[in-house]
Amino acid sequence: MAIIAVIASFDTKYHELAYVKRQIEELGCTPLLIDISTGSNPPLIAITADLQRDDVLRMGGSSWETIRKLDKGNAIKAMSDCVSKVIRTLHDEQKIDGVLGMGGLQNTIICSAALRQLPLGFPKFICSTIASGNRYFDTIVGDKDIVVMPSIVDFAGINPISEVVLANSVASVVGMVQYGKHEIDTHGKHYIGATLMGITNDTVMRAINNLTAEGENVISFHSTGIGGRVLESQIRDGNIVAVMDLCLHEMTAEYFGGLGYSKGANNRLLAAAEMGIPSLICPGGIDFACLSKEDFFADEEKRGYVWHSKDYLTHTRLWESEILDITRTIVQRINCSKGITEIVLPLGGLRTMSRPGEFFFKPDTIKKMNAIFLEELKPGIVYKTFDLNFDDPDFADICSNEMLALLEKGGLR
Repeated sequence: MAIIAVIASFDTKYHELAYVKRQIEELGCTPLLIDISTGSNPPLIAITADLQRDDVLRMGGSSWETIRKLDKGNAIKAMSDCVSKVIRTLHDEQKIDGVLGMGGLQNTIICSAALRQLPLGFPKFICSTIASGNRYFDTIVGDKDIVVMPSIVDFAGINPISEVVLANSVASVVGMVQYGKHEIDTHGKHYIGATLMGITNDTVMRAINNLTAEGENVISFHSTGIGGRVLESQIRDGNIVAVMDLCLHEMTAEYFGGLGYSKGANNRLLAAAEMGIPSLICPGGIDFACLSKEDFFADEEKRGYVWHSKDYLTHTRLWESEILDITRTIVQRINCSKGITEIVLPLGGLRTMSRPGEFFFKPDTIKKMNAIFLEELKPGIVYKTFDLNFDDPDFADICSNEMLALLEKGGLR
């Protein structure tokens, strides 16, 4: 019988826990109730956790005597750390088949921390009061495939709305457990990671199609914050064994301290460098920032911009000094590489709209980028330039051919 772990605070969500427990049992599964309370008041109705708060804290390396003395923020952090260890251990020991977390902001933060410890594919679900409105989705899902259900009403007792929402939440988890495909299975094949976004799409897709025609397997990642972050994690997990990283736009958001639509993928390039996998890299898309009106630079009008989507997102030009700073960061990270690494630079432009007379045409800046690569790359890193624009089909063909050569050098062909 499948076991569904249920994570919630027993001191405040006791009505919902009792209801969810019955729903799981009615669907033929076994609930494993886990208490993540950080308050000092006991539940107002009789319900007992299978893993009580003291058990969770002890298994996580702490105790109630320790966290009861902390302020609320640090208590939440301590409980998050402990339940994360517990959930990971339960998964690794094959003692759970899925996880359902539920609650408000505090419960969501703690549940999210725990569910992020689980691998992609493993059934994980959060029913949350904060999964609505103008909120940053990263708070709930991070870089994992966590399914989220807005609770619609607050968790303060069972009513016709919460009954339906919680019953559907339970059914969703049970459905994933019984009918889903729970772990990534590469079937003995190796996979290449590729990065792209709209302004690099055609070239990268042509390169991917070329690789696919040669029998290679490619997983693509959208370079808008979460994409690069997932790529890096999948490299570290061993699911990506080579990378065709042609779109580094996320590094612009990191450069500005997390500004813009593509924020959230800090430390790009380091996973491939540290894991030593074959890597083909191009600084595609590092010449602009993707911004909403709320994020506009103080000198936005002087820089100039084009609307990506009318009155919502812009592509704003960067100053040359900023592009060159980002280039130096690219070099620093590539120089950490332990494996076969190659950089390709199209001297004619780094994205769409970068041909002569177009908005992002910056030939002098690319010449200075070239000088930085020539001067600062460590010996052993292959560096090639081409008198092409990133958007040229010939450049796509070059990228796929160079990637195939790297795979052969790395013993992957």
